[in-house]
Amino acid sequence: MKPIDRPYPRFHPLAWLTGLYLVSRLAFWLVGVRFDLRPLNTSWQILDPVLLRHNLLESVFYMPGQPPLYNLMLGAVLKISDNDVVLALIFRTLYSAMALASVLLLYGVMRRLAVNRVLSFLVAVVFMLTPALVLYEAIPYYTLPILVLLGLIAWLFQRCVQQVTFGRAFALFAAMAVLIYVRSMFQWQWFVVLAGFCVLVMPGHRRQVLAAALVPLLIVFALYGKNVMVTGHFATSDWMGMSLSKLTTLAIDHDERQRMVDAGELSDMAMIDFPFSPPDVYAGIFDATPATGIAVLDQKRRSTGHVNYNHLAYAQVSQQALDDALTSIKTHPEVYLGSMKTAWLMFLRPASDYPFLRDNRAEIEPWSRAFSTLLAMQPMYPEKPGFDLEKGQIGWLIAAGYTLAVLFGLFIGIRCLLRRRVSAVEATLIFLWLNIMYVSVIGNAFEVDENQRFRFSVNPFIATLLAVIAQRLLSAIRAGRLTRGQHPRQSP
Repeated sequence: MKPIDRPYPRFHPLAWLTGLYLVSRLAFWLVGVRFDLRPLNTSWQILDPVLLRHNLLESVFYMPGQPPLYNLMLGAVLKISDNDVVLALIFRTLYSAMALASVLLLYGVMRRLAVNRVLSFLVAVVFMLTPALVLYEAIPYYTLPILVLLGLIAWLFQRCVQQVTFGRAFALFAAMAVLIYVRSMFQWQWFVVLAGFCVLVMPGHRRQVLAAALVPLLIVFALYGKNVMVTGHFATSDWMGMSLSKLTTLAIDHDERQRMVDAGELSDMAMIDFPFSPPDVYAGIFDATPATGIAVLDQKRRSTGHVNYNHLAYAQVSQQALDDALTSIKTHPEVYLGSMKTAWLMFLRPASDYPFLRDNRAEIEPWSRAFSTLLAMQPMYPEKPGFDLEKGQIGWLIAAGYTLAVLFGLFIGIRCLLRRRVSAVEATLIFLWLNIMYVSVIGNAFEVDENQRFRFSVNPFIATLLAVIAQRLLSAIRAGRLTRGQHPRQSP
């Protein structure tokens, strides 16, 4: 009797990834990871919870410190309930959905780049289980929205470059505009450069691509126009001067700063050692700033007691800090270069080494330590991570992987430039590389303290480039074995 063939069930990676995600998050919940609502009351980037609940639209429209969509999302959730248990459940569901989506998008992008199914699956699983993803999805920061938006943008670009339609191109540029409305790191220049790249690699559809980019770009500039009316700053945030001062003015030796202030080279503000100081430190500026009648611009402190950095006076504080920072760069460029070196080293730390993740990280300490030691090759694991960089805290494997990915992307770009042609796969690889470089260079040029969070947002892009390298090496090895098998050595 002929045996009946019983084929094994098909392997469905997306279903397996979803199942593994749910099981892993249940396990992390059982060991103590909980959604942390405290940043809603303390985080600088988040508006007063009272305003988010009762004056949401006016507050997110006028707030000058951050683009509006992140706080709009938070406010929409806060309006649902004032019960912490309910809020934690809603935020947990929302952020888990974004985390899972980022994993699935990572897998999808790798598969379209011809990375085999097994390797794509393994890379996605490793990313899913990294302590950083586990921890950032348990806190209401904009880190997860940025991560999933970048993944979506890469996926949309991939579909668009493979088959250009107006709808696909518009969806791509709309997602880019949304990211600018979420995170101030992404500015109009980022949009224009990537739109120009799209025009370059889709030569037969240039009018279609430009038409699709027009409305999203106008929406982006509308945000800049609004901020010009409110603060006079053509930017999506008026905090840049205060952030840059940490790398420049405040990094100069105290006595040298005092000499420059006495000489009239720097303002008196240069002697204030913390750039985001409370209102009473800038009493003269605050006293001279007239009330607007708009709560988010007039409140010195939020209902929680924490400083409201969206007060209109901080626009002037930041402008003075920016003027001092530019002077400091001109007179002491070596100080700025030294600060950027520190920023780059922080950039290469495990992304889970962040102070505000400390409580949840303590619940998964063995897991976090294992990943930092084995996967990141971090020589010294900080049990209580802070903002200061200590010797041995960078991950050597992180540094090696980042460097390899950047060099590979550069190689692909130069090769396409010399050949004067680019395939859909190559265009996607260069697109990922451009985003990695933008986040790396801009993030480390204007901020020091949270740089590992910047790298986390492009970790899927770095992982994708490394997976493509691995796939090509595996293919080359197999091709070599096949060639040797077809041409066996002759006996003498």
